[in-house]
Amino acid sequence: MIAGTGSMYPTFPKGEGKTDLVRASEIVAWPQMRRFSSDFKLFGLNLFSYNLQEGDIVQFENEETKKISQEKYGEEAGFVKRVIGLPQDTIELRDGFVYLNGGLLNEPYIAKGRSTFGGIYLADCQKLTIPDGNVFVMGDNRKASLDSRYDLGLVSISSINYVLPWISQNEYRKLWRDTSADSTLAHTATLDPAEFVKLLNEKREEANLRPYKYNSLLSSSSRIRGNIMLKTDDFFIEATKSGISLEKAVKQSGYQNIIFAETFTRGFYEADELVENFLEFPETKKILFSNDYQDIGLTASVGEINSCPQQMVVVHLGGYVPPNYTKEEIDSWGNLVTNLENVLPSWRELGKAENVDKNKVDTLLNLLETRLNNAKKILSRMKSNQWLSEEEKGMAENDKKLGEEAEKIISELMKR
Repeated sequence: MIAGTGSMYPTFPKGEGKTDLVRASEIVAWPQMRRFSSDFKLFGLNLFSYNLQEGDIVQFENEETKKISQEKYGEEAGFVKRVIGLPQDTIELRDGFVYLNGGLLNEPYIAKGRSTFGGIYLADCQKLTIPDGNVFVMGDNRKASLDSRYDLGLVSISSINYVLPWISQNEYRKLWRDTSADSTLAHTATLDPAEFVKLLNEKREEANLRPYKYNSLLSSSSRIRGNIMLKTDDFFIEATKSGISLEKAVKQSGYQNIIFAETFTRGFYEADELVENFLEFPETKKILFSNDYQDIGLTASVGEINSCPQQMVVVHLGGYVPPNYTKEEIDSWGNLVTNLENVLPSWRELGKAENVDKNKVDTLLNLLETRLNNAKKILSRMKSNQWLSEEEKGMAENDKKLGEEAEKIISELMKR
């Protein structure tokens, strides 16, 4: 009996339940599999003799299947998977494809082309030669199958109970794919950015958050970051090796705003998988569900690290948060403007006198007028509750120095 978990889709149907647990309780198929035993003998004869072939579908049960099914579904059960590698075969998972004994494996039965990526037992771009007495198995729905790539590992032939031989699978072939275009998918991105933004916005709206607006310049900055990460093997926010940080990438792209954020991950994700993955991590979810940002851009960059194809997904966010200056800050600059406006006329009159150092007075007037003009710009920005520009930040930082220079000149003039 085949449960509706969907791991062998499209050969066997998916269940219709809304949760994994419900689907696992549904029986969706009951194929006529033959009994299998590698060592059962009666009167010296092996009554169930059959030599396993690549492409066979097998049912097996061992301690690992019991553990996984108990944890995931609440009861012990065996698994149904497809045999991909036999004893002494060498298998490698690369760029979403299966390579068996050095050749690209044609897999019409899998749910989607170029969808086979490594796991904790067999990672991408690592070759594994299968030892005697074992087979390497995978589900046909590669992105929804717990199989030999993960905790299950290799399956002992002695744990196999039933087999549906490759030659007996004709009734299922009408459900399989045309693989003629599979090779064209090599070295391409699997992520649709527009679909990701759409799905993420749906999640945000469920949480009563306003949707993000896609921004092409932020996509350009994310592409800059993704490409340099792959080129330099530098996957850190600090960009210590590459030297191209979030801020530098945003500046290069031409995007302008007040605050920015970045999140990224490696893996050949599709849009729905990436949304699910990101929201599994509290810190990433906090960024993506923030109300501080309004714009979003992302890119999936494809390259190689240590000769192994990789997809780098980088998401950039940009937004505006009002500065909300304190009353004290605004009053401080307002008082400076008032004081400078009050004293400037007196110093202008003094500059007309015969017995003063006119050069010093002219220098002082220039300092006071510069401070006044700068203070007016800063005060206007603050009263509008807008962030200071980089130029205005420089004015604010330089005001103390200008004030000290003015006080020095005033002291010298007063001595005369």
